[in-house]
Amino acid sequence: MKIIRKNIWRTYPECQNNNIKWSFWNDCIPYEEGVICFNTRSGAIVILHKEEFSKYQEQPCLAPDILAQAGIVVSDDIDEKQEWSTEYRKGKKNTSVLDLTILLTLQCQFNCVYCFEGEKSNSVLTDETCANIKSFITRRTGLFKKLYVTWFGGEPLLGIKRIRELSGFILDFCKEHSIKYYADMTTNGYALTSSKCNMLVNECNIKRYIITLDGTAKAHNKRRPLLNGAGTFDVIWNNIFTLVNLGADVLVRVTIDKTNIDNIREFIDLIADSAIAKKVGLVFVRTIDYSFTPDNVKDTIYTMEEFGKIEMELIKYAHSKGLLEYTTPRPSPLGGCLRNGDVVIGTKGEIYKCLDTIGEEAWITGHISDDNESSDASWYQDWLSWEPSKIVICENCKLQPMCNGGCPHNALFTSKMHGTDEQCPDWKFNYKERIQLYVKEKMQLHEYQEI
Repeated sequence: MKIIRKNIWRTYPECQNNNIKWSFWNDCIPYEEGVICFNTRSGAIVILHKEEFSKYQEQPCLAPDILAQAGIVVSDDIDEKQEWSTEYRKGKKNTSVLDLTILLTLQCQFNCVYCFEGEKSNSVLTDETCANIKSFITRRTGLFKKLYVTWFGGEPLLGIKRIRELSGFILDFCKEHSIKYYADMTTNGYALTSSKCNMLVNECNIKRYIITLDGTAKAHNKRRPLLNGAGTFDVIWNNIFTLVNLGADVLVRVTIDKTNIDNIREFIDLIADSAIAKKVGLVFVRTIDYSFTPDNVKDTIYTMEEFGKIEMELIKYAHSKGLLEYTTPRPSPLGGCLRNGDVVIGTKGEIYKCLDTIGEEAWITGHISDDNESSDASWYQDWLSWEPSKIVICENCKLQPMCNGGCPHNALFTSKMHGTDEQCPDWKFNYKERIQLYVKEKMQLHEYQEI
């Protein structure tokens, strides 16, 4: 038996009697001459020889204490699925974390070929909305201990004055009330001049940036040009260096379909040979078929299953270049996007529960100027009461503790105007291989405990 990773997501009490059972949350994955037991609730990873696996699965009372501590075996008086469902419901009502996505503007200086936002609106965050956001946060004084803000657009840097104004207020508020503050920005990265980078990182305390580059200049400039058709790669590339040199965390997101897949390894090589190698994160995502995605793009999109294989090959290639470590999926916060404190704020102060629904009045759940930020719409009540344990495809799925059932919006509203109809997370199609590679590397590095 080899302990690759002890429980990191949940601590289990000692088993008080000999009535022990094999945990429902064990996902068992073949590995060489044995089995990887990955407990999706605790995060523990254990390699068992086939004989050990059979013995402990059939007679869990014989399992050593370390397997009980890891949650691989548990007391048989625990209803594991019910226990998790109870915690999930508590997570939805959790107010200790306020997680705001603030839409600065619907405008953008890009003309991306696969843009899903449709015709660009001139809507921007107003003085009134700014004031209401401040009041919205202030009204919750004492309710939350952590505040997360994602600055979003359109292109959020077009509203940089509002970012500066609101960041100043938020930082003072959090300091006064001893609240932990985290901020990130999803941006095309084009307007990140040196002075703006310095202001955002050091003054506004925005330490994390998600920036899209769809390959080398050859591929990226065709997919993500300016409105006038000019290329954007060189400017973004240089701006990423500026952010990294200021100590910011940068996640480079690569959107992939059949039109740029042949360029991605060249792009990985470019990063690997540059000064930002091992200093930026890297994630591969597929182009999505949203309601406003142009028809000529839809035929180039990979299915989730197709992309799962492609993503895995790219992860292995980036790993061979020293850019990515093998990792396992991590759990979403309990309650996911259904948490009481998860709020998306539009430019006019309207509230949404899902980022994909911005701009559609039917999906507005309230306004930040109101004391009661809720909606009487029937769909909203369905949304609030949704639980993965009540869904047929989820009720016996061992991935619930990690994905929270995936996307409830996609699960509930297949006729909606935004997003895909896929409920499950993309990583569902390759996570077992990711775990196998993670384990193999730990074994090669002798980073395990042998029992």
